[in-house]
Amino acid sequence: VEGLDIAVPIYSFAETHYLTNAQVTPAYKSLLFQLTGSVNQSPFRGFAPGEVLFLGASGSLRQPDLWELAFRFAASPNASGLTIGEITGIEKEGWDYLWVRYQETTDETAQALVQRPAAVYVERVYPRQEFSQLGIGS
Repeated sequence: VEGLDIAVPIYSFAETHYLTNAQVTPAYKSLLFQLTGSVNQSPFRGFAPGEVLFLGASGSLRQPDLWELAFRFAASPNASGLTIGEITGIEKEGWDYLWVRYQETTDETAQALVQRPAAVYVERVYPRQEFSQLGIGS
């Protein structure tokens, strides 16, 4: 089966927050590391669960007790009620991966072998986490 690449809707955004030394502890830095590459488990910034990917944070100490941290995110919409071939009712969260297994069948009208969708799989490729742990609101 041949296909093509198409652009999918993705909204990238960043937020800058100022935190104190008491907030930016080694444990908090480790938490940022652990949450990077995860998807929101609960609603976040107006987006439904499964739509926001945390891309990481960077920053530096700006004053003796004030850190400037930039948090980066990307959002991809959830999809429901998708149809592929004769397979209907497909649900896919924004950052899940959808793939199709095809089966070779004979098209009697065209007198030719054709590939038809036999199954659709939706795979969760990013872990789900509570973004409230970031400490920047929801």
